[in-house]
Amino acid sequence: MGYHDGRCRSGTLRRYHHASSGAFSVNSAIVTIGDELLGGYTIDSNATWIGRKLIDIGVRTIWKSTVPDQKNEIVNALSIATEKADVVICTGGLGPTRDDVTRDAYCEFTGAELEMDEQYLKELSARFERRGVDMPESNQSQGLVPDMGSVIPNPKGSARGLSCSIDGTWICILPGVPAEMKVMMEESILPELGQMSTNDLFVTNIRTTGVMESKLHDILNSVMVGSPVSISFLPGFSGVDLRLTSEDKTLVKELSRQVYDLAGKYIYAEDWKTLEESVGDCLREKSLTIALAESCTGGLLGDRMTNIPGSSDYFLGSVVCYSNEAKMNLMGVRKETLESFGSVSEEVAAEMAAGAREKFNADIGVSITGVAGPNGGTKEKPVGYTCFGLDDGIKPFSRSVTFYRDRRFNKELSAQTALNSVRLRIAGQI
Repeated sequence: MGYHDGRCRSGTLRRYHHASSGAFSVNSAIVTIGDELLGGYTIDSNATWIGRKLIDIGVRTIWKSTVPDQKNEIVNALSIATEKADVVICTGGLGPTRDDVTRDAYCEFTGAELEMDEQYLKELSARFERRGVDMPESNQSQGLVPDMGSVIPNPKGSARGLSCSIDGTWICILPGVPAEMKVMMEESILPELGQMSTNDLFVTNIRTTGVMESKLHDILNSVMVGSPVSISFLPGFSGVDLRLTSEDKTLVKELSRQVYDLAGKYIYAEDWKTLEESVGDCLREKSLTIALAESCTGGLLGDRMTNIPGSSDYFLGSVVCYSNEAKMNLMGVRKETLESFGSVSEEVAAEMAAGAREKFNADIGVSITGVAGPNGGTKEKPVGYTCFGLDDGIKPFSRSVTFYRDRRFNKELSAQTALNSVRLRIAGQI
């Protein structure tokens, strides 16, 4: 697998391989295992991550199932998955506790028998000794391996993966811990899958925010009708991704150019780059600095921006000014502004942004204040009503948006909207 060094305006093309014209040559199925997933205690982020990684190398996921920690359910899922797909990837149930039964289910499905890997057991025991603790007896089960197939190394944990081929279908069993699963996929599974193909497939992933899927569809409809390029709309919580796929590089580049012409103001990146990464790159390229004043988001915007390595190049600081007193004492919001317009208002947001810029001596100050909910709204300012401010010392900007009644959604969308405002200001679009 290789990357193609082709760009159209800003559309990056990736070149992958597949075996048959007009379709994916390798189909996959994903099985995630765990009572915690079905019970809603844990979000199934593994399937999402795996699906994205697979499609990035030209492997289409055609079936996905989540099953409980029950051997018969796992066996049944494996049976269905192997009938449908060329590759089956399962996660979960390889730990040392009684409810970790995936290893037993794998043996029942494949007809394998478990045997003890004494060498690995010694290595595992030595790991615990280096940490100054005795290895729990339950961890000894992780030394058991089937007598058919192969073991997938786990660089980050004690639960090794399992792999075998059944009637032409490759089965991979991985632990459910995301950090362990990801490194095992990247080091052992994805490189193998990348070799299971022959012809070129060109893919570009264009990321948008600030526009609904239906509106984006209408904007692009004129160039999509009759296009031989496969076009997928991939809506997410904070935006819509567009995936363009074809064996013809020229066609993908041309359609990507047309997408930028029609919807360029909504596009912030390609591939899987996040909005905070994109904004950070823009700030760094322009040698600009930024400071924040957050109320209803409680520091979420600052958290997102500082999750990016090297953010100290442009991020100067953030103040969570939740109360009116904090807004006045820390950000310099005037008492009369609060009394006249209320703490959730464009006027207060504007003064918060100006205060952030001045206090930190930043090029750009950004603020958020809103009614996160689920309580506290009024007829004039309902739950979800949120105000944003941006001050660059030249052309201050403020706006208000009404989101939803869900507190967490409102906080996430507020941070996304504020980030997008920075992007649009740097681009000269607001």
